[in-house]
Amino acid sequence: MIQRRGFRYRLYPTPAQEARLRAWEGALRALWNVAHEQRRLYLARGARLPSAFDQINQLTELRAAVPWLAEVPRNVCAQVLVELDAAWQRCFQRLARRPRWKKKGRDPVAITEPHPRVFRVTAGGVAFPKLGTIRAILHRPLVGEPKRCTITREVDQ
Repeated sequence: MIQRRGFRYRLYPTPAQEARLRAWEGALRALWNVAHEQRRLYLARGARLPSAFDQINQLTELRAAVPWLAEVPRNVCAQVLVELDAAWQRCFQRLARRPRWKKKGRDPVAITEPHPRVFRVTAGGVAFPKLGTIRAILHRPLVGEPKRCTITREVDQ
């Protein structure tokens, strides 16, 4: 039986890393809202909704057109689209309401790297792509091999 466990550690980014994380958070919020609007328009026309994979394929063109979105790692952007697709699937299965717009200050956006070979957890912190090593205190030993890394901001910290 596969057992999944989550570990939470507080990160202490440098001011430059914090600024980049906040910029990424805004870019991912905008990506969620654009993809959500695209799905709403398809739904209003009665057309087949694009899947997460359709939107991930369109992500390449969008990143070429929007330079501030290209600063965010592609895997992180793709993960936002996968999460939006999962939210819509839960809505269609009547397990949840329709996904909402992401609003600054109300809806936190998680920065998730889904591929374990891209990030690295060390004794001094977490090495994340395009950010470098973010200092963290690992107050609890990390058991097993990490499969994904999610960075969230809580209470404006």
